[in-house]
Amino acid sequence: MDTSFSTSAGGDNTWSLDECARWAKENEFDSIRLSTSGIADSDRVLREGPDEIKDTLRANGIYLAALSAHNNLLDDDQEQADAAAERLRKAVESASLLGTPIVVTQAGSPDTFRFYGQYSSPPGNPSDRSMELVDRFKERFTPIVKLAEERGVTIALDGAVRMGNIACNPQMWERVLDAIPSEHIGLSCDPSHWLWMMILPAEDAIRMFAGKWVYADVKDAEVSKEMLFRQGIIGNWWWQYRVPGRGQLNWGTIIGALLETGYDYVLCVENEDRGMPGLAGFALGGRHLRQFLPQKGEEYQRPSGFWEVG
Repeated sequence: MDTSFSTSAGGDNTWSLDECARWAKENEFDSIRLSTSGIADSDRVLREGPDEIKDTLRANGIYLAALSAHNNLLDDDQEQADAAAERLRKAVESASLLGTPIVVTQAGSPDTFRFYGQYSSPPGNPSDRSMELVDRFKERFTPIVKLAEERGVTIALDGAVRMGNIACNPQMWERVLDAIPSEHIGLSCDPSHWLWMMILPAEDAIRMFAGKWVYADVKDAEVSKEMLFRQGIIGNWWWQYRVPGRGQLNWGTIIGALLETGYDYVLCVENEDRGMPGLAGFALGGRHLRQFLPQKGEEYQRPSGFWEVG
């Protein structure tokens, strides 16, 4: 399993791809994930080709782990949804050209995080749109997944909820994956969201979806019990994201669960840590994760059996 981090290198007012790649190598990262808002802008890649990106990364001894292309295909505005689908289609095409196997995106939602409707109301209440939006997901994502199959690319669904995303918890993961049964769509593992959403232990969530993790875009998180008591769950300052090693998740057991369930690609550090911003946070996160990984070149001996959560 390798380490990576997410970046929009090459975009406006950011470092160049060469600077990014050199820093990645110097700080023992194996790969990077590029946003389609930077040098890996899909229109640019499709127009000018992949060589600049591929050559720059190769020259620095790292590889492109994935493209990040978050687009809301479930928008109620059909014109906006169609534009999002076209951007995601181009991201799949450009990922194929770049030779990277993963495009990370979101399932989307027109209701941000309120797609279940009014709090503490039964399923199917008049404000509950969850099943309607699964049907919409199937309709709008099926052509994208078919294209991904043709291009040898896999769609990884981000689990963050606040951006507007129905695929944010085990119930909805089951529903969207059942809606489009394909090996070219799966889940991106980021347990930072599960901590404050109380989807714990994270290791059991990983085991429950063994074989469905196609990417790991990782952060940590910290919950303040005092602030939770003062604000309740509707408050805005009782939890915050951290880089791995500065929060409350156990990365030894999380990585162990991923390995046991067959995941062996990258751990991609994402930094939204107010207390350790920028490159310092990426470097710290990478160092913390590596202590739990098998040595380079050493094959992980997967146990004959592991805890299965059904």
